[in-house]
Parts: sequence; structure tokens; C-alpha cells
Amino acid sequence: MPSGLQVMNEFTSESLKTAWSHEYQRKGIPSSFRKDPTKPLVEFMAWCRDKGLSGSAADIGCGQGRNSFFLAQEGFKVIAVDIFCYKHIVEKEKQKHYRSELWRSLKPGGYYFISLASKNDGFYGPLLAQSPDNSRNLIVDPHAKIPSLLYSQDELCREFSDLFRVVEARENFSISPMYGKEYPRAVLNCIFQKN
Repeated sequence: MPSGLQVMNEFTSESLKTAWSHEYQRKGIPSSFRKDPTKPLVEFMAWCRDKGLSGSAADIGCGQGRNSFFLAQEGFKVIAVDIFCYKHIVEKEKQKHYRSELWRSLKPGGYYFISLASKNDGFYGPLLAQSPDNSRNLIVDPHAKIPSLLYSQDELCREFSDLFRVVEARENFSISPMYGKEYPRAVLNCIFQKN
């Protein structure tokens, strides 16, 4: 089994762009082909309405924009950027930089919502047994060849606690397709607020 460093060296910016291009053609990961907004985002928007929040939003890792369009329909001024979302940034220093830039970009008291597969996910979780770097919970999607880091709720909240306070964190369970087959899915949905 290759080391985590060897795996990271395999994933150049160019190879990851190619992997994502293939994924958008293959349509195996639901976020690469669905048009409707994610259920966690719809729930977050209900939370925002209850709090009277409006204004600007950034969709980081927007893909084809399904969540961006929904945010705009909800009345937000949206900036959509298709960069790697947090779980696909597998170098810890780059994740730290991501959090710092996120903190810098948010207005005082601004919110950050993140939704990602947890270690308990029925598709990604079992891949931890073959992890090239178990100490970081690194997995590589066997179909798309795209690396990700998996988290428990506590791990994710702890990681963001350097610059953000946890407003709400929960793990949601459902059944959802991946590559044409149904799996029990486990997703972490967290709301963080800029300290």
C-alpha cells in the first residue's frame, strides 16, 4: 500500500481536474449531476430565514451551480467558485489556509455552512480500511480516483474551532445513490460562526 505522501504526489492539480471532468461525464457522484439543491442547504436556508439572515453568500466548490442558483432564488447575492471543497483539500496546511481565508472573507459574525460525508458513510466509510494515510482519514474514491478526508462530528468541529465557534453540528442519515447503487449515507452538517 502506498504512503499518504506518495498518494498526494499522484494527485496533481491537472490530474484532479481530469478526474473531475470524467466524473461530470460519468455522473456517479450525485452532486455531479443533480439539478436540485442539496437537502442540507435547503434546511440551512430555513435556519437563515428563522434568524432573519440575508445578504451575500459564497458557494465554494459550486460544481455546476445547483446550490448557487437556489441561494440566488432565496434572495442572496451569490458568488460561486468551483474550487475543491474542504474535504478534497487533503493537505492539512492547505486546509488551515482555507480556514484562514474563509475567516478573513467573512464579515464579523458571519456564518459558514459545511456539509460533507462522515466516517460513518456507507459508501466512503468502508474505504478507510484501505486508507493510504489512516492518521488523517484519507480515502480515495475507487471510481472517480478523487481523494477526500473523512471526519467524525467532533473532529470537524475541533478543526474549525481555531477560528470559528460551533453554532450547530449534526450527522444526518439517509439512503442515496452512488455510481448507480443505493447506499446508507451519513453526512455531517455544521454551522460555524466567525469568532
